[in-house]
Amino acid sequence: MTNSNLAQRSTAPKNSIIYYGYWITLAAFFAQLISVGTQNGVTSTMLDAMSGDFGWERSEFLLGQTGSRVTMALVGFVVGAWIDRWGGRPLMVVGMTIVGASMFLTSAIQEFSIAGITVSPLAQWLVLRSVTFTIGAAMIGNLVVNVTLAKWWVERRGLMVAIAATGVSMAGVIYPILTAIVIEGWGWREAWQVHAVIAWIVVYAAAMVMRRQPEDYGLHPDNRTAEEMQATRGKAVREDFENSLTRSEALRTWSLYLLVLTFGTAGIGIVIALSLLVPLATDAGYSLIVAASLSATMSLWAAISKPFWGYTIDHYDAKKLATIGFSIAGIGFLVVALASQMPDQPTVRYPVEFWKFNGELPLIFLLGCTLIGFGFGGQIPLQETIWGSFFGRRYLGAVRSVGMPFSIIFGAIAVPGAALWGEVTGDLSAPFMATAVCWFAGAILVLFIPKPKKKYSESSPESPDIAIREGYSQLVNKSVLPETPERNDSPQRRFRLHSNQSKRSKYMTDKD
Repeated sequence: MTNSNLAQRSTAPKNSIIYYGYWITLAAFFAQLISVGTQNGVTSTMLDAMSGDFGWERSEFLLGQTGSRVTMALVGFVVGAWIDRWGGRPLMVVGMTIVGASMFLTSAIQEFSIAGITVSPLAQWLVLRSVTFTIGAAMIGNLVVNVTLAKWWVERRGLMVAIAATGVSMAGVIYPILTAIVIEGWGWREAWQVHAVIAWIVVYAAAMVMRRQPEDYGLHPDNRTAEEMQATRGKAVREDFENSLTRSEALRTWSLYLLVLTFGTAGIGIVIALSLLVPLATDAGYSLIVAASLSATMSLWAAISKPFWGYTIDHYDAKKLATIGFSIAGIGFLVVALASQMPDQPTVRYPVEFWKFNGELPLIFLLGCTLIGFGFGGQIPLQETIWGSFFGRRYLGAVRSVGMPFSIIFGAIAVPGAALWGEVTGDLSAPFMATAVCWFAGAILVLFIPKPKKKYSESSPESPDIAIREGYSQLVNKSVLPETPERNDSPQRRFRLHSNQSKRSKYMTDKD
């Protein structure tokens, strides 16, 4: 272990009344609030504002989102391994610096010439959004925080991931309306600047709370004591660690590819809803504020439903719950598509009135948004719980980063494709119907995904439970950083572990 890690371990809140995993959950909530809000929450509201100002087609604007998702996939592949080794804090600090600077630069987009070459606003948007912004966003987003949460929680993983993922849904509640208000009052440039300042303040604070894993600080997942870890109550935590599959082992299982296909297919619905629900409503004749309020309602129900999903995930079969959630979301998409074709539908008095919004929303649209929100409210906790339970927490960052590119690319293709369809036909309802089919397909497929099993070599102890106890004890006592299996038994590694243990003993003696 490095000296910096030793110093970090010595300052850990071992005797805190509140288990530090709860602080990790809180930090993950705010990190995802900002990450998703600045990536997706602003998109549907900014789309018409920026496109109208520069004369872009919607599909041209959304090319930035497409490029962003491709970049996210590539960067995420690297970031996943970094999380396992160094934790999320340094990544989040660097990432947030890049994200904030990118948003300020986006607010200053205008045509200019350099060395006789004219750089168009669209080219600037594509570079800033697709590359610069996304590199930073990949370091603060759900891959970083959810992998960290999976290391701090095992038996209560579903609930804690759900609580943290409420930040994703709240981003959909807050950002569309906040962005619409700032755009209506000042303009889209000022909106980007406001989001940048808020993001810097919140994520820098959240980053200071993040820690890699509880074992680095003499703690255990789920706040288990050392005695509980050696008893039956700690068995689930030990098994989750020792039965973890490495990246190469996971790649040799069908389960990984089926999970990627299932959540990638169903996940198309989330990016379609966040990116195109507002344009769908405005095309149907509703104002920007009403459309943003419908989007916020969808996200509000996603937030409200997350504690329900989190609790049920920890007590019932996550795959069956995924089928229920996906089916509800699919029905919601069909209802929204139908509502967009009903200009004279009845309205319902909404219990909120502010600024230019008179508190009335179209009833069928509202029903569809409610179903979508409740349905995909469980998508993130379900996905993270299933991935964590299938592959274990030890190498989860590296394993999740393998599947991430494929899932992201699905959405990268779907959003601009749907927007282009809307431009050609003048109707966005068909893409929403197609997305409903994707939800239903995912609902069926998830039921048939088998849980992979760790294959022990012939030299392993006869009792797997003995291997689990010994392997986990090694992690706690020596604070072994995750390594690939090929390096575990090398002479260089044994020497390094011995050297690190000696340094740790000397450090603690000097400290005393």
